[in-house]
Amino acid sequence: MSIPVKPLKVETLISEELEGLDEIVYVDTANDSSVSLNMTAVAVLDLCDGKRSPEDIAAVICDVSEAEKPQVMEDVRGILEQFTELGLIYSD
Repeated sequence: MSIPVKPLKVETLISEELEGLDEIVYVDTANDSSVSLNMTAVAVLDLCDGKRSPEDIAAVICDVSEAEKPQVMEDVRGILEQFTELGLIYSD
């Protein structure tokens, strides 16, 4: 399954932070499904605004971390593939 060129987070997601854990649970109110994401995945999801490409998202993550761009790009693509499979993002 391919990832969107400029991924956009679905509008039906609501989030709740799990106290004491570095995770956030997202519930899709359209189908009552839920998923727990670590903070890196949360950052990627938050950047899915329909304006940024996967490369743009990776660049933002690189700017706020000390990670190497090739590794970040690989991680972002993997996260976006999972988001696509879970129906958390789409292409506008």
